[in-house]
Amino acid sequence: MGEESFEHLFLSCDLAFHLWRSSPWGIFPVCDTGIRVWDWVKFIWDLNKRGIEANDVFLYASIVVDTIWRVRNEKVHNNCSPDIIKCIDNVCTSYADYHDSLLPSPSLDLTEAWSPPPPEWIKLNCDVKVGLNSMCIAVVARNHLGSVIRVQTAREDFSDALCGEAAACCLAVSVALDIGSKFAIVENDSRMVINALNGIDSHWAIENYVSFCTNSSPLFISCNFSYVRRTCNFAAHNVARWAFAHKVFGAIPIASLPDNILCNDREV
Repeated sequence: MGEESFEHLFLSCDLAFHLWRSSPWGIFPVCDTGIRVWDWVKFIWDLNKRGIEANDVFLYASIVVDTIWRVRNEKVHNNCSPDIIKCIDNVCTSYADYHDSLLPSPSLDLTEAWSPPPPEWIKLNCDVKVGLNSMCIAVVARNHLGSVIRVQTAREDFSDALCGEAAACCLAVSVALDIGSKFAIVENDSRMVINALNGIDSHWAIENYVSFCTNSSPLFISCNFSYVRRTCNFAAHNVARWAFAHKVFGAIPIASLPDNILCNDREV
């Protein structure tokens, strides 16, 4: 709808505005001020002075720029009009996928390992295996002795990784309620989902999942949602991969699982 300059394409067109505005920080360029791309880069860099990790924003910005360029080429060369909602979904999902591997927190102990919950508690680790048009979510519930008391999987007929991680947390809550536990810890390796469940961040794509967990939490005496590294989540990760490959969904008898699949120290 405007002359395609560098600034118009990446900062001020309608699509660009919505992608910037959908960021976890709610930042967006004010384009009627004559802002240039370099001004926007300097603004992002200066966020460090405001207590925001600029590297996180630069990762998000890189994905936004890549998305805009791809959508622009589809419009110019294939006359495909952009779907703004789908673009926002793709940006948020890509950011969630790349963040923990590209920008791990330096304060985390790389030797961190899974640990059992306190007596009377259960710990439910959950993860997702994403396919082309579907995915498998998995939950492994263990007691204070570290013994597996329930393995549950479910198929989801979509392939959005962020929503899949959130759906896995919802399945974990449902499993805890079905077991009858009053004290539950849900662990997941998506920091973005756990932050949303704890009210630290908000992401419209997973609001329904967050609402389910929030409304279910009062049914427990205590229900906590914790972020863990993949090294603490191998059992759920392995179950999700195995169940997806073998199309095994529902409550899975523990004896029917491969011997090494519930290990805590490696991917199998």
